[in-house]
Amino acid sequence: MNKGKSECANEKKAAPREEPDNGENSRGPQARAKGLARLKYILFLLKPCWKYGKMFTLLTLVNSAVLGPLGSVAGALLPKAAIDSVTQQKNAQQILATVGLYAFVLLAVNVVQLIISQSYTSIAQNRLYYSILFEVNEKALNTDFVYYDNPEFFTQFSYAQQYYPSQSYTAISLIPFMISSLVTSLAMGAIIATAGPVLLLVTLSFIIIQTLLQLPLVKKNADLSLQLTEWSRKINYVFRNLQTKENTADMRTSKAGEKLLKSFRSAIKGMNDANVKYMRSTLKYVIPQSAIGPLQTSLILLYIVLFVIDGDMSKIGLYASLTAATSTLSSTLSNLFGNVSSVFRSMVYGERIAKFFETVSVIEPPRIGALPAPGGVYSVELLNVSFSYANSDFCIKNFNLSIAPGSRVAIVGENGAGKSTLTKLLLRLYDPDEGKILINGRDIREYDIHALRLHIGIAYQDVRILAMSLRDNLTVYRDASDEELHAAMDRLGLSPVLERSGGSLDVQISREFSEDGIVLSGGEAQRLALARLFVGSFGLLLLDEPSSALDPLAEYRLMQEILDKSNTATTIMIAHRLSTVRSFDIIYHIENGAIIESGTHDELMAARGKYFEMFTKQAENYSKP
Repeated sequence: MNKGKSECANEKKAAPREEPDNGENSRGPQARAKGLARLKYILFLLKPCWKYGKMFTLLTLVNSAVLGPLGSVAGALLPKAAIDSVTQQKNAQQILATVGLYAFVLLAVNVVQLIISQSYTSIAQNRLYYSILFEVNEKALNTDFVYYDNPEFFTQFSYAQQYYPSQSYTAISLIPFMISSLVTSLAMGAIIATAGPVLLLVTLSFIIIQTLLQLPLVKKNADLSLQLTEWSRKINYVFRNLQTKENTADMRTSKAGEKLLKSFRSAIKGMNDANVKYMRSTLKYVIPQSAIGPLQTSLILLYIVLFVIDGDMSKIGLYASLTAATSTLSSTLSNLFGNVSSVFRSMVYGERIAKFFETVSVIEPPRIGALPAPGGVYSVELLNVSFSYANSDFCIKNFNLSIAPGSRVAIVGENGAGKSTLTKLLLRLYDPDEGKILINGRDIREYDIHALRLHIGIAYQDVRILAMSLRDNLTVYRDASDEELHAAMDRLGLSPVLERSGGSLDVQISREFSEDGIVLSGGEAQRLALARLFVGSFGLLLLDEPSSALDPLAEYRLMQEILDKSNTATTIMIAHRLSTVRSFDIIYHIENGAIIESGTHDELMAARGKYFEMFTKQAENYSKP
C-alpha cells in the first residue's frame, strides 16, 4: 500500500529530487564567470543583433566608426579655418571656398546619418526589439513546467522580457561607439598636441577622475533594476486581476479589492524605498561628478588664454579650434570611458538575462530520435511512480495503475488527494521522481512529447478561453472544416453562441480586443473547451472536472456526449460530483496520493467505504428540500 503524507514528506527532505539525466539537455547553468571571462555575456547580448539584423549591425558600425569621427574632425577644424581666412585677409571667394568645404563635409555627414536614421534604423530597431522579445517568450514556452513553481523563474523571465531587447541594442552600439570614440580622440589629440600638449594631460586627468566616480555606479544600477523588476511583477499582478472581469466581481463584493490595492501601495512603497536607497548610496559619487564639468572648462579656457594665445591675436583661430577640440576630446573620452563602464554594466545585465536562457529543460526541448505519437486508442500504465512538489508535503509514492485501451476510468477523492497531479504526469508536464509511465507499453519519455500531447485531449475545470476567434479556440488541437466545427458546437449545445455571432466562426471571443466580441458564460466556456475534444482525434482523454459550471441536468446530458465520444478513446475522468461517474468501467478513490479503494460504482457502494460515505453525503445534499 502507498505510504501516507507525513512519511512522503520525511523521505522527500532526506532525498531531494534531481533532474533526470538527458544527455546534452541536462547540462546545468555554467559556473558564474569572473573577470574578463565575463565578456562572454557581451557576446551573448550581441548574438541576437547579428541573428536578426545583420545590415543594421553593419550600418551601425559604419555610422559610428566612420561618419561620426569625420564629422567631429570637420567641426573642430572649421572655426580655425574660417577665422584664419579672415585674419590672413583672404578674399571673399577664398573664405567661402574654405568654409564651404568644411560645411559640405558636415552637411554630407549629417544628411547620410539622417537618412540612415529615418529610413532604416528606427524600423530595424523595432524589428530587432520584437524579434528578441519573441525569442524570450519562445524560451519561456519551451521551458519545463516545473520552473513555474519557482518565483525566481518569473523574476528572471520578467527581467529578460524587460531588458534583453534594450541591452542587446546597447551592446551592438558599444563596439562601434568605442571605435568611433577612439578614432575621434586620436584626431582631436593630434589637433591639440600641435599647440597645447598640456591640454591633453589636463583633459585626460579629468576623464580618469570622472570614470573612477562612475564605475561604482555600474553594479548599483543593475541591482536597482533587478529590485524594480520584482516590484513591477507585483504591480502587474494587481493590474491583471483588476483587468479580469471574473475577478472584478469578487473585488467589489469583498475586501479582496482593498487587499489588492494594499498590495499595490506596498509595491509602490518598495519601489520608492529602493530608489531612495539608491539615491543616497550614489550621492557621494554624483556630487563630485557635477563639479567636474565646470572646473574642467574653466581650467582649459584659462590655459589657452594665458599660455597658448598669450596676447597674439593672430592665434584667435587656433583658440577657437583648440576650444572645440578639447571640448570634443573631453566629451569623446567621457563617452569612451563611459562605454567601458557600459561594458561592465552590460556584462552584469547579460549575466542576469543569461540565467533565464541557461534554465535547463529536460521535457520541452525537441529531442532527436524521439518516437512519433502512436495512433489509435491508448493503454496507460503507471509503474511504481513516485512524485513530490518542491516545498510541499504532498507526494505520490509507489503508485501503480493499469488502464486498458478504450476503458472509461474515473478518479475521485477530496481536494489535494493527487487527482490533478496524475493528469499532469500523464501529460508529462512533470516527470516522476521514480518509476515509469507507459503509453502503449512504451515509456512516455521515449515519445515526441509535443506530438503525443496533440493525441491526449484535456479539458480542465479552470477553463482558459483565448481572447481570439471562435475558430482559433476550437482548433487548438488540429485544423478542421467549418462543417466539423459547426457539428461539434451543435453537439455541445453551443448553437446559441453561433446565433449571437451571426453564424461566423471568426468572431472574437471576449471583448478584450474587439467591441463586437462575444462574452461567454461559465457554462458556455466549459462547453467550448470540451468542443475542442470533438474536433481532434485522440488516443486518450483527460477530463478534470470539465462540467463543474453546469447544472446537474446539463451536466448529465453533456456526460452522455462525452461517453459517446470516449468509445473511441481511453477516458480518464477527475470528478468531485460522484453522480457523473456512476457508469464508468472502474472508479479509483485516491487519498494522500494513494489508491484506497477501487471498483465499479455498485461494488464501491456495496463495500460501504469512503466512496460510499462521499456518495451518500452528496446524494443527501441533492435530496434536501
